[in-house]
Amino acid sequence: MKNQVNEQIQERKVKARLRMLQHAQRVSGNVSLTCRFFGVSRTHFYIWKKRYEKNGLAGLRDQSRRPHHIRYRIPPEIVSLILRIREERRYGAIRTSLYLQRHYHAYVSPTTIFKIFRRHRVGHVSLKKYRPGPRPTDAPLQVPGRSVQLDVKFVPRIGRARQRFYQFTAIDEATRFRVLRIYDHNNTKTAIDFLREVREHFPFAIQKIQTDNDSSFGPQFTWHLSDLSISHRHIPPGRPEANGKVERSHKTDSEEFYRGKYFRHKKDLTRKLKKWEAEYNEDRPHLALKGKTPAERVRELVQPSKPVRDLS
Repeated sequence: MKNQVNEQIQERKVKARLRMLQHAQRVSGNVSLTCRFFGVSRTHFYIWKKRYEKNGLAGLRDQSRRPHHIRYRIPPEIVSLILRIREERRYGAIRTSLYLQRHYHAYVSPTTIFKIFRRHRVGHVSLKKYRPGPRPTDAPLQVPGRSVQLDVKFVPRIGRARQRFYQFTAIDEATRFRVLRIYDHNNTKTAIDFLREVREHFPFAIQKIQTDNDSSFGPQFTWHLSDLSISHRHIPPGRPEANGKVERSHKTDSEEFYRGKYFRHKKDLTRKLKKWEAEYNEDRPHLALKGKTPAERVRELVQPSKPVRDLS
């Protein structure tokens, strides 16, 4: 019964619109006069005229108001997965989207993920796209080991210990591959020992080390590098942005590793930092590498003829 009533209403509307079009053509010969007579706008008149010319009487029927693109509802299990990734890894919306594609073969746009974060109040997140800074003309972007940035990060308090600990970090500029180690002291001796660790674990030779002007990286450290045929560059004083890649990686450490974690003792921190280093190098999508991991970038850039440590 309801369908019959709706069909009758449609037929009356079609007849009324047809009379309007015929009135303009046969009676008034003027669209404006016809529109005033039937109480419609010129815009609507031409809409119905165009539909009639294209589809005949069928074009004068009411069109469906259903949207062309139906909003896709994200399955609850995917929402739970997104929130779990955020809680465990502290990834932002863009990196979470890349991680879902890489490990779960599921695509959810960063905008949708951002809305899910906001709806569930998971804390401050950003939807800012990665925007690389100005690139120096001599930037060693395609040669692993040509320039490696070193820096030291003060580690938050561990358990009840009053002792200070330091995270030494090395990051290759071309691949973003990193080595992280914890030391009790920040001095030249620990810097030299850390360099030994870096050379052992980097899957390529190092040509240049870039550091700030900390006393740990003073003349004795420079002489040691010279003995290894590695050049040493100090960044200009008061210009930490010149070591921007390692500085940015320390911010990532604070946001995704140290925040919300408790370490019982140094061994506990060292063990967890080792896992974080592996995740950063081999598992975590890197926005500056267009979603690739540092290990993948190493495999792309290092020549097959050179001996490379297996990263898989």
